[in-house]
Amino acid sequence: MKNNSITLIGMAGSGKSSTGEIIAEILHLKYVDLDKLIFETEGITHHEYMEKNGEKALSDLENKLTLGLDFKNLVFAPPGSIIYSPSAMEKIKNNSTVVYLETEPETIEKRLGEKLYENGILGLKEKGLKKLMEERAVFYNKYADFTFHSGEQTKEEVADMIVKKILVI
Repeated sequence: MKNNSITLIGMAGSGKSSTGEIIAEILHLKYVDLDKLIFETEGITHHEYMEKNGEKALSDLENKLTLGLDFKNLVFAPPGSIIYSPSAMEKIKNNSTVVYLETEPETIEKRLGEKLYENGILGLKEKGLKKLMEERAVFYNKYADFTFHSGEQTKEEVADMIVKKILVI
């Protein structure tokens, strides 16, 4: 495990935050959710920031905050759009084990419900969920060290699978 750190990538609703918190607790690591860090630094949510400043500004902020993180002993849960930032992904890939939580569009829709379009997902309004997921899957697979399906299992089961796999490498 690079720098004793794990980064979870995938779409909103894939379980990055809930699974990441459990992994951090199991492994006694620091946990950073980039959406929460945006709220702490900006005083508004990820979605509010995007509505106020635009998608480009949100992407720039995500990149800046990611580049400022110390990736030692860390479980990191960035927004799904972080894969569009080559410099952020280079830092993530070089400093942590990257786990892609692959999820079906139907599962995302079920988990997020009406909040899907209120979640600040970059590109969702223009492309729709399925097309956006297909586009992003190329990047998620490119950067991932491991892929785990996040579907019907509980967040605890997914976290347990990830921890067991990572501890054997």
